[in-house]
Amino acid sequence: SALFDLDPDVPAGAPKDPWVPDPVPPAPALVRDAFGELVRHPAEALAHAVRAPSRVLSDAADLVEGVRRLAVMGAPPAGPFDGKIGPARRFATAHVPFEQMRAVKAKEGCTINDVVLAGVSGGLNALLDARREPAKGRTLRVMMPVSVRSRAERGHVGNRIAPTFVDLPVGKMAARTRLRRVRAATKELKESSLAVSADSIIGLGAFAPPALLATAARLVSRGRWFNLVVSNVPAPQVPLYMAGSRLIASFPAMPLGENCGLSIACTSLGGTMAFGLTADWDAVPDIDVLARGIESSVDALGASAPS
Repeated sequence: SALFDLDPDVPAGAPKDPWVPDPVPPAPALVRDAFGELVRHPAEALAHAVRAPSRVLSDAADLVEGVRRLAVMGAPPAGPFDGKIGPARRFATAHVPFEQMRAVKAKEGCTINDVVLAGVSGGLNALLDARREPAKGRTLRVMMPVSVRSRAERGHVGNRIAPTFVDLPVGKMAARTRLRRVRAATKELKESSLAVSADSIIGLGAFAPPALLATAARLVSRGRWFNLVVSNVPAPQVPLYMAGSRLIASFPAMPLGENCGLSIACTSLGGTMAFGLTADWDAVPDIDVLARGIESSVDALGASAPS
């Protein structure tokens, strides 16, 4: 809403003075200020502490089950994108008409997210096949951010997401078989309490000093929990404009984790499901093979869907 217009003839507006950021404070100052805030406003901190556990207790059964699933999930399988990443990046794009994905959704009774994951799964098979790596019976674990916003919170500004994990089949198989297996995996995820658990655990940190939370986040990011990231961001299907020019497609770029050499994001802005593939330079030199594989996999789903 900040970047795009609904009309091509919206005036640009008057220029503003250039913004100059404040200097970044050192970490010790952040910790000192955070604890000082707790001391100056103990009532507010206590209210946060009361609200967060009460939310967890209200979903105690979901929380316990979700934590159990996190504990038994175990380490992900060995993947082609594991290991320390370097400073250089590769970026590739893939795109398919959003109506094509919507048609697969309608015919197969699945979700758009299922179609996205099935397309990525087929692309990963194409990549492994081009590398002559074994793929039969193999899976790769995807970390997928999902919205945990309730119906009452629709329209609120900002994100409320939690990480979830799906094991994608990357062996050679028919397009509809691949989609069925992806649907089974996401169905199990929805029936579990993994996302609710993650959201509740994240909520417990609402009253903790931000500097300490940042330190904890860095420690967690250095663990090996998944092989790659896939994020699907829904978007309005209406014409959008910037400075009078119509948006054709928007290709997202995502950061990489310290031990994860591939992130894939997609969004359906402008009527095109546009995939942005960000990879470590050394881990995925053949990133275009993956991009074309995703397109071919989604096309195969459309061709195989019953009419």
